[in-house]
Amino acid sequence: MENIARLRNVAVVGPHHAGKTTLVEALLAHCGAIPRRGSVRDGTTITDCEPEAIDHLQSVCCGFAHTSCGPVDVTLVDTPGFVDFFEETKTVLTAVDAAVIVIDAEPDRVAQTAAIVDHLEMRKMPHLFFVNKLDRPGANFDATLAALRAAYGPHVVAAQLPIGSGPTFAGIVDLAHQTAQGRDGSATAIPSEMQPVADAQRTVLLEALADFDDTLMEELLEGKDPAQDEIDRDLCEDCSHDQIIPVMVGSAQDNVGIAPLVDAMARLFPSPETEPRKDVDGRPVTPRADGPVVAQVCKTIVNQQGKLSVVRLFTGMLSGSTPLVNASRGGATVRMSGIARLFGKKQEPVTSAGPGSIVALVRLDGVQTGDTLSSPNAGVLMPTIPLAEPLFAVAIAPAQRLDEAKLSQALGRLIDEDPALRVARAEFTNELQLLGSGETHVSTATERLARKYNVDVKTHPPSIAYRETIQSSTEIHSRYKHQTGGHGQFADVKLRFEPRERGSGVAFTEKIVGGVVPRQFFPAVEKGVREALATGGPHGFPVTDIHVTLFDGAFHDVDSSEASFRTASGMGVRDALHKLGTVVLEPLMHVATTVPSPSLSAAVSQLTAKRGQILGFEGAEKPGWDRISSLVPQAELGRYATELRTATAGLGTYSARHERFEVAPEHAVVTTA
Repeated sequence: MENIARLRNVAVVGPHHAGKTTLVEALLAHCGAIPRRGSVRDGTTITDCEPEAIDHLQSVCCGFAHTSCGPVDVTLVDTPGFVDFFEETKTVLTAVDAAVIVIDAEPDRVAQTAAIVDHLEMRKMPHLFFVNKLDRPGANFDATLAALRAAYGPHVVAAQLPIGSGPTFAGIVDLAHQTAQGRDGSATAIPSEMQPVADAQRTVLLEALADFDDTLMEELLEGKDPAQDEIDRDLCEDCSHDQIIPVMVGSAQDNVGIAPLVDAMARLFPSPETEPRKDVDGRPVTPRADGPVVAQVCKTIVNQQGKLSVVRLFTGMLSGSTPLVNASRGGATVRMSGIARLFGKKQEPVTSAGPGSIVALVRLDGVQTGDTLSSPNAGVLMPTIPLAEPLFAVAIAPAQRLDEAKLSQALGRLIDEDPALRVARAEFTNELQLLGSGETHVSTATERLARKYNVDVKTHPPSIAYRETIQSSTEIHSRYKHQTGGHGQFADVKLRFEPRERGSGVAFTEKIVGGVVPRQFFPAVEKGVREALATGGPHGFPVTDIHVTLFDGAFHDVDSSEASFRTASGMGVRDALHKLGTVVLEPLMHVATTVPSPSLSAAVSQLTAKRGQILGFEGAEKPGWDRISSLVPQAELGRYATELRTATAGLGTYSARHERFEVAPEHAVVTTA
């Protein structure tokens, strides 16, 4: 069994294309877990092993790798940086104890870290920044550090400084220890021209530490130089309790700053025993090898060998014979076929796992991501992370009709792997839709359907549930007479058509006097009316908000039937709609858009360009953010999630619900035909 004090469970997070996967590769190579580094461009990295990630040159799901390095055993979780996959990142973060936020040395990229930093702060999870790509032309560490401090406060402090940047990036200064090293890791002197800057930044670091150490504060006020072990102790304690956020530097591509980062993860990040997790009732779940098993599924992987449930074991010892129940699903008994550590796509079988471990349980049926697995009668349920509502949808159907059952099964497995995806029947149109967090999320899912489950699908933008209605009244006389050998068919109806209030639907009444139309034919007349209205008006859309009254007619004792009255009433509907003409109604959505305050003007301009009606503004729960309420035609929202993120550096989000139907301009009617 591993020593829990050695364990470090660390997520590598940050914006897309910041170099997270490259950094994980560099860490694994430094720790001796791989003989040589792979490349994102060549598709040979350990954690980006999914074909979709290789094809798109970016992570599309979380990858796991376990390694030992010096005094610690580390499980690294490589997370996607693209905003479409943030829901998966949030879920996997339930399994780790700390995070490294990777960011380019570009101040404009700082805004793209807001969502992940907010989530880490909400969870009070220790984290540090790794400013990457300092060897790139245009790299600007000073501006990036200033932007980080402006965004996240004065407890974001430099623990290191780069010696030069871009082509002149020559090494790293360690502020806590007042030492320096070259690009190759060899000891070197702090350049004399950097000494004033290094001294000033070291003072900032010590003052941040002193905010949580009165003794250190007194020493600084008295002008004393604190002892090195005191600085190291405070730095370790404050970071592990998420009180300060150190900023480290390097270049993952060139292996610069990798050894100090490994050392920081060992010293500054907590082991699982340091901060016990709490269950849904707020009770601590203390990690004990002799305690009941409590674990939580943070990721589900479906491959050709079956299903893997990646779990974080909070307490207890787990072996292949350990009895388990699913506490999230009524205590149902679950059985596994084995335990494995994940190293990219490789599974390394293990006989047991102890508290703090992240392992995969093999072929665990009836278990979903987020579920709590425990010993029988443990009485513990771990909290789950609520997922955001989907923002993008496509209508989906199998390319071959014979694959309908196959598609249904494949979609179920797809959602097992990625709970942020949804499958639903659309309101009004009943189309089968695949919904996700954005265009890239959904398109990647359809690629996976074809590659992984051998189901080719057809997709198109969701159909808009247009309707038609009338704006004036009329009366129609409709007669159906058809004579053949034997009995003929005869029905005569007089129908009155009147508009109704918007949203009131279709109403049918009869005002027959004297039995000119027998009562037994009333249902047939109504059925004919409703069928004709549902079939569509002149524009081809179902007709609504209309009142139809049967007020007169005639029948034949022999030739009249339900079928003839249904036909006559349908003919009358078509005649009336042709005579009156119709207008097209489009669905309006109530949209709540949340954006950073500096992006408010751009967001309003977007909405008005989409024929949106602004209803009001209010401050969001988070300071510095605003919420816009508006009414926007559904037809204008197809790519709104992507456009909103583009205008807000990936930060804006929205929710939408159906509000009502309104008359649409002719030029605005969009069909998928």
